[in-house]
Amino acid sequence: MNKSKLPNLDTCKVAILGLGYVGLPLAISIAKKKNCLITKNKLKRKVIAYDINRKRVTDLNRGFDKNNIFSKKILNNIKSLKFTSDIDALINIDVFIVTVPTPINENNEPDLSFIKDASKNIGKCIKSSKKKNQIIIYESTVFPGATEEICIPLIEKVSFKKYNSKNYHNSFYCGYSPERINPGDLNHKIESIVKVTSGCNKKITTWIDKFYGSFITAGTFKVNSIKIAEAAKIIENTQRDINIALVNELAILFRKMNINTKEVLNAASTKWNFQKYRPGLVGGHCIGVDPYYLTYKAKEIGYDAKLISAGRNINDYMHKYLFEQILLNAQTINCKTENISVLILGLSYKENCPDIRNSKLISLIHCMNKKNMKVSIFDPIVDKNEVRNKTGLNILNSLPEKDKFSIIIFALDHKVFRKINAKKLNELKNDKGIIFDLTNRLNNSEILNI
Repeated sequence: MNKSKLPNLDTCKVAILGLGYVGLPLAISIAKKKNCLITKNKLKRKVIAYDINRKRVTDLNRGFDKNNIFSKKILNNIKSLKFTSDIDALINIDVFIVTVPTPINENNEPDLSFIKDASKNIGKCIKSSKKKNQIIIYESTVFPGATEEICIPLIEKVSFKKYNSKNYHNSFYCGYSPERINPGDLNHKIESIVKVTSGCNKKITTWIDKFYGSFITAGTFKVNSIKIAEAAKIIENTQRDINIALVNELAILFRKMNINTKEVLNAASTKWNFQKYRPGLVGGHCIGVDPYYLTYKAKEIGYDAKLISAGRNINDYMHKYLFEQILLNAQTINCKTENISVLILGLSYKENCPDIRNSKLISLIHCMNKKNMKVSIFDPIVDKNEVRNKTGLNILNSLPEKDKFSIIIFALDHKVFRKINAKKLNELKNDKGIIFDLTNRLNNSEILNI
């Protein structure tokens, strides 16, 4: 492979496949007109941002981001960025970057349908393209080996081109650079997060590293293989899952021992090397999903990942444990379940993020509905229509003022909830009402934590 035949770092044409919490910020960052951090030349890249969701594309073209990350002004003022749901627009592309979802199915096994479809579409595009030496970079979280064992063969089959071949006339190349976006976190943006990079050979690895290094101000970290980069990504969230599982189990244990978990954690965290995690519900499309990709691969190669599986089992159980605590406390106030009125503040899977995917609060509500509890939900940052269409649940337009509730669950510490304190919650409950604080923000001995 002749290095001179690789795409030009400053002027390459880039396609982003998938415009969610990862793809859209990436597309905007690449398309911005600024000097390359490496060559110091003015970047003149064109970015085609593709998504199969036509409504999402239409909204973005109108300047509306449902995730509330980018304003209309930003979306409409980047002239080198084009949003499309037409796959033919991706034919003459130099660099493809895949940022599609990689969820799990009902059996907690990897659902690779989106990344497989994206790979097939890329295969069709490079088959029809006049471009040579095209580079495909995957950012979607997968188990180690998935890129080269599953995605690459699909591209080869559809494109009739060879992967990592010395014959540049009939070849394509790949890399993996795991996404590290933290939805709802305005302090850690894409440019300020170190980017792990990898490629299928040394020259491609160097090119990909320079590509990301041209706009990632925090810098890059180059690794020796695609599998290492895949593994590095998946253990980031697996580690957090296990740490949270430990604290969740401690919370269950300490409650049985009549010990305040919050005070225990505060005391333990006075030691310099104690890592403070707090108990809670673990959902979403990262921490609540990624460990299952690793345990799936472990089983495939004949290894039983006991600790990782145990952590997942504990965290998946926590919404049921919380429901059990709610039922126990309902008995103390002699309230039958069908007479219990519940107010839940927050529905998304994490604070300051409108994403409801794999939200354990939704799982908790389903448990309540089975007991005929009367559940009211208030979360001003989620999409009410999306919630109704995907879950059948209705969201209140405002915080109730006159209704009184048997149980109040302060579930998420959204910024819009910062004015809500213990006094306000006490005004919303009835005389025998109970308040659960899942945020661990409220300091009141009468308010229960998880």
